[in-house]
Amino acid sequence: MNSVTKIKFCGLTSYDEVAFAKKNNIYWIGFIFAKGSSRFIEIGKAKEIISKFDNCLNIVGVFVDANDDWIKLALEAGINYIQLHGEESPERCEEIKSLFKTPIIKAIPIEKEEDLKNIEFYNDVCDYFLLDKKNVNNEGFNGGTGENFDWNIISKNKEWLNKYKPWILSGGLNIHNVQEAIRLTGTKAIDVSSGIEYNPGSKSIELMELFIKEVNKKV
Repeated sequence: MNSVTKIKFCGLTSYDEVAFAKKNNIYWIGFIFAKGSSRFIEIGKAKEIISKFDNCLNIVGVFVDANDDWIKLALEAGINYIQLHGEESPERCEEIKSLFKTPIIKAIPIEKEEDLKNIEFYNDVCDYFLLDKKNVNNEGFNGGTGENFDWNIISKNKEWLNKYKPWILSGGLNIHNVQEAIRLTGTKAIDVSSGIEYNPGSKSIELMELFIKEVNKKV
């Protein structure tokens, strides 16, 4: 597909996973700081991993309705993007952006076409949108379910979406469907977590490599 498609590997938990991502020029690396997630990583462990790399990594901390102190600790560990994946209001997003002066990625859960309209409320208080499947999983929050939403929702609204901040496609992407997802949506950035795992919370280097090849395949 398009070799300039940016990739975000989310839910990494080990040095080897991050090293592989860096070696393969993955644009964003995501650490999940939402307790209860099977992909949760302690901030101290994330800091230890981050310290082994130079400052060229784009490291996303994923939070679900977190308080300021928790976000501050993660920033001190070395993250340089904040992903808000909970029920944060536009006002809360603005507060976080103003306080920490750090790029914000706001997750927008999608089930129906009308869910896209939520972008309008957040456009001025974030830097990216992450369009994910609207489905609260058994860990209590959206995302990481391995399910995708109807990509035709985006296909029908491409022109409208281009009026707003850049967006990242997420939700159920894997080596079998990522090319179709890119073709249908025209996305310039994709997020994957469960699609590069054989077991929840443990990334597969083999699947990571295959996923990159699928994204960059010329068809």
